Amino acid sequence: MSPMKDNATTSVKVTGFLSDPIANVDGGTQLYLIEFTRKDSEDYGYTSLEIKEGDKLIDELKAKQDDLVDNPVYVLAKVRKSDGEGAVKNYTREFKETIKENKAISQLAETEYYVSADEANTERLYASAGAGIAVLFGLVFFYSAYATRRGEDKAYGELYAAYPELNYSMDTVLENATYVDNQLGIILYKNHLISTFKNFQVYDFNKS
Repeated sequence: MSPMKDNATTSVKVTGFLSDPIANVDGGTQLYLIEFTRKDSEDYGYTSLEIKEGDKLIDELKAKQDDLVDNPVYVLAKVRKSDGEGAVKNYTREFKETIKENKAISQLAETEYYVSADEANTERLYASAGAGIAVLFGLVFFYSAYATRRGEDKAYGELYAAYPELNYSMDTVLENATYVDNQLGIILYKNHLISTFKNFQVYDFNKS
């Protein structure tokens, strides 16, 4: 797995969600167990998603829990490192203790980092108008259908073929995008409209 960066913003494609929180955090947030896979490989694993207690996101994930494989929910979140400034203290130790009895999970768990929807929401509220949001498309969740993966691969291929200067980096897209809406999963880059809602798709305005 590629190393993650503390405080990086990420778009998380949720296809698995444990409805009961695994921990309550000081400040009114809760940690939920989630399953993920990396977009550039088939590696998958588990980590925690921090959500504000009472957030509508919890209700949405619970309501769609049995259908997340086919209809994933995309969540804007910040990658946080255990014991980092402002992060959950002793996260690694406590998370390992929580999952140690389940070998299938513990062997594939990312225990040093977790993702926080709460911090991403707070940051968005205080962000200045027009400020760019660097989104790291590092985490997507497991069980994407083969057809969806194939379609996403084709979409990435089209985008990178159209813009060789990207050098296969979505960070470059987001740094230079004309428009980014993380809630709707929409990015406007030059002549392409990029959608990350449900799955990764690109639309070439020159072909419309």
